[in-house]
Amino acid sequence: MDETKAAVAAMTMIGGDHFFLKRWVDYYGKHLGREHLYVLSHGGDPEHRKIAEGCNVIYLPHDPTRYCFNQRRWQMLSMFTSGFTRYYNWVLTGDVDEIVAVDPAVSENLVDYFNRFDDDTRPPVISPLAIEMVHNPTLEPDAITDDRNVLDVRRIFRLNANYNKPCITRNKITFAPGGHFANERRKFLDPDLYLFHLRFIDHDMTEERLFLRKSQRNQQSGAIEQTDRKVTGWDNAWQTYKQLSTLDPVAETVDFSDIRKELNKGWRRKDEKSPFFTFGGGRSKDVYRLPERFASVF
Repeated sequence: MDETKAAVAAMTMIGGDHFFLKRWVDYYGKHLGREHLYVLSHGGDPEHRKIAEGCNVIYLPHDPTRYCFNQRRWQMLSMFTSGFTRYYNWVLTGDVDEIVAVDPAVSENLVDYFNRFDDDTRPPVISPLAIEMVHNPTLEPDAITDDRNVLDVRRIFRLNANYNKPCITRNKITFAPGGHFANERRKFLDPDLYLFHLRFIDHDMTEERLFLRKSQRNQQSGAIEQTDRKVTGWDNAWQTYKQLSTLDPVAETVDFSDIRKELNKGWRRKDEKSPFFTFGGGRSKDVYRLPERFASVF
C-alpha cells in the first residue's frame, strides 16, 4: 500500500435504520477502526451519532420532497468516495444494509486481505460476490439479538448479481444510482470477498422496512397504478421475499466457481449509451446455506 495514505475507509449514507447502522459500525470498526468510518446522516438523526460514536458523522439536511433523491445521493457519494482516495489506499462505499467480508478460511481481517495486492495485481476497482440473505422463519426461528452474530442465526441466502457492486475503489469513480454500476471499464470480481445484502435478514423487520421504502418510492415517483413508470425491485420486494422465505437450501456452500466464470465473461455497459459498466448475470432460483465458518464473521 501507499504509505502516504491510510489503509481503508468505509462510508455509508443513512436515514433511520438504527439496527443496520449498529451492525455496520461494529463490523467495520473492528476491521478498519472507527476513525476511518464515514456516516452521512440524512436529516441529522441524533441516534446516528450515538450509535456511531468515534466515527465521522456528517449531518445532511432532510429533504421531505425526495426530489431525484437516489440520483443526488449517489452523485454525492461518488464525489466523497473519489476525494477520499487521495487519503486512503482503498475506499469502500455502500448501503448500510450491506457488509463486505472476506472468507474466514482465507483471512480474518479486511486490511490484511487488501495488503496482498502488489503494483502488478492491484485492480482499480473491486467487486465482491453478492450473497443476499433470506430469512426462513420455519428453518431459522431464533431472533437476532445483540449477544449473537447475525450469521450465527441467519445463514440462508440466494445469489443476486445486482449486488456484485463495484464498491471498493482506489481511484476516482462515478457510481450509477444505487451503486450497482460504475464508470470503471476494468473488472475484478474478487475470488474471496462477499457482499452480504441484509434487506431480507428478518421477516418482521423486512415487512416493516419494505413498507416504508415502498411508500417513499411512491412519494418520490408516484404509485405504480397511478403512473406509467416501470416496476422496480422496491415495488415487488415483499412478494419476492415471501416466495424465497419458504424455500429449503439445496446445498451448504459458497463455491460457485462456474457462476464466477460466467460473471467474468459478462462485464458490459449498462446499456448502449450508458457510461456505466456492470457484470451480467441474474438471481439464483434456489437458496443455499452458508458454511459454519461464517458464523463468526458478523
